[in-house]
Amino acid sequence: MRHARFDVASLAIEQVAVPLRAAYLLVAETDGTDVPQWELVAYALEPAPIAQGRYQVDVTALDGRRFTGEAALVRSVDGAHVLRGTGALDGVLDDDLA
Repeated sequence: MRHARFDVASLAIEQVAVPLRAAYLLVAETDGTDVPQWELVAYALEPAPIAQGRYQVDVTALDGRRFTGEAALVRSVDGAHVLRGTGALDGVLDDDLA
């Protein structure tokens, strides 16, 4: 399995900025899949939950790279949000995965 982790500088969900304490983006390529799987773990400054659903996610990493894709909310508790990609994540390069 090849994978990569990106530290997140900023996050927008459905084009609404989410002020962050911390966040990271995990991308993994497993045998038998056409596109890498990905998951975003974000710790927001505000404890408000996010409703269950699918969302357009826009991520800017600390190095300035941008990633976009659609994700489903897995859980949202006390400002800790986990979103799992439901398709491809734009911005990931093959060389990113080691």
